[in-house]
Amino acid sequence: MQIETAAAWAEILGLITILGAAIYSWFQIKELKKARQSAAALSLAELFQSPEFAGGLYIVSYQPENLNNLDEFKEYHGEKWQEAFAVMTTWESLGALVFRGDVKFKLVYDLFSGLIQHHHKLCLKLIDSDRKNGGDTRFEWFTWLAERLEEFDDGGAAPQAAHLEYKDWKPFV
Repeated sequence: MQIETAAAWAEILGLITILGAAIYSWFQIKELKKARQSAAALSLAELFQSPEFAGGLYIVSYQPENLNNLDEFKEYHGEKWQEAFAVMTTWESLGALVFRGDVKFKLVYDLFSGLIQHHHKLCLKLIDSDRKNGGDTRFEWFTWLAERLEEFDDGGAAPQAAHLEYKDWKPFV
């Protein structure tokens, strides 16, 4: 075999190796992303299991809409105001994570959509007041997420309650 032929075969073999490595890497990255999203889903599910967060969900869900600022919010919630505020900051963080693609929108929709939209409506006067004092970036991702969830509902994609929509579901065995 001549040196030119051997060099051509070596180049072809090198190209195949590089292409194979690129394909393998693509699959690995895809699997890594799935693992990261699964971990994020588990973290979201665990969030509901925290007594403090569950308490915060409850008290924010039943607060009046007319809390106009942080002082009124603190006065209304008393010693529990931090738990209520933690709910708002959680929705804020979740909005940014959805936007970045770290958490799937559909997962957040399935787990929290009604709560997020309801809480945003109840906290809107407080958020607007906070923005007047601190700028438009206050609770920007909470608002963004609530608006995206509302748009998704308005697009006709809103499902029925899970126990109704999936009543005929059978586990995969």
